[in-house]
Amino acid sequence: MSRDLDTATEEQEVGVGAQAPGQRARGFGWRGLQVMAAAGVLGSLLASMAMVWSLEPLLLAMAPFVIGMALIIRWPRVGAVWLGVFFVGLLLFSAPFLTDALAHPESLPDFIPLVVFTVSLLAGTMAAIPSFRYGRSARAASGLPRAIAVGAGALIVAASVVAILAFVGTESVPAQAGDVRVVIEEFGFRPAGFHAEGTTSVHVTNRDGTRHTFTIDELGVDLSIPPDRAQRVSFAADPGTYRFYCRPHPGMEGELVVR
Repeated sequence: MSRDLDTATEEQEVGVGAQAPGQRARGFGWRGLQVMAAAGVLGSLLASMAMVWSLEPLLLAMAPFVIGMALIIRWPRVGAVWLGVFFVGLLLFSAPFLTDALAHPESLPDFIPLVVFTVSLLAGTMAAIPSFRYGRSARAASGLPRAIAVGAGALIVAASVVAILAFVGTESVPAQAGDVRVVIEEFGFRPAGFHAEGTTSVHVTNRDGTRHTFTIDELGVDLSIPPDRAQRVSFAADPGTYRFYCRPHPGMEGELVVR
C-alpha cells in the first residue's frame, strides 16, 4: 500500500508528458528551455556589449542569468524561481525601449540581438512555472517546451531575414545646400551645439555601429538614423534654445540656438 502511494506521489509531481524520476531523462524539457532562454539573453547582451561604451549596466544585467544557470543545475526549483523573476523583471523593465527599437528592423546590428533578447525573455518566462513545478523532472522530454524552442528559433530566423531586407533597402539621404551638418561618432554629436535660423534643415550622419536618433521634443523632431547611414530633417522653430538628444542612449545630447 505504501509503495503504491509513493508511486502515485511521484507521478503527480512529474505531471503529464514528463518521465518518472526513476526513468532516464531524455529529450528537451522545461528546464532545458529555461537554460536555453538564459543563454539567449546572455548571447544578446554580449552582442550589445560589442557596440556600446557603457559596459557596466550590461554586465550587471548578465550576472543574474549566469547565477541562475548555476543554481538550476544544483537546485532546480530555486534556479527556476530565480531565473523566472529576472526574466519577468527584465522584460517589464525593457518593454518601453524594446517597443521602439523593434520597430526599426533597418538597424540590423541592433535589431537581431534585440529580437533574440526579447524572444529569450518570453520563452524563459513561459518555462518558469513548469520548470519549478516539475523540479528535477523538468529535464524530461515534453512536446510543448520543444515546440516553443522551435517556434522561437523560427521567429528569430524570420526576423533576421526582415532585418536584412530592411537594412539593404535603406539608403542614405544626401545633404543639400544650406543644411546644418551633424555627425554622430563615438556616441556623441559633433558639433554638440549650433545656431540656426527659424526654418532649419539638419543633415545627420551616423558613423557608429548602432542606431541613434536626433530628437527635439519641443519641435516634434524625431529623426532615426541607422548605423552607417545619413538622414535629413527640416523644421521650423521660434527663437530660443532647444535641447536635442538620442533617445536610445541617455547622455547623448546637444544644444540648438534658434535666432
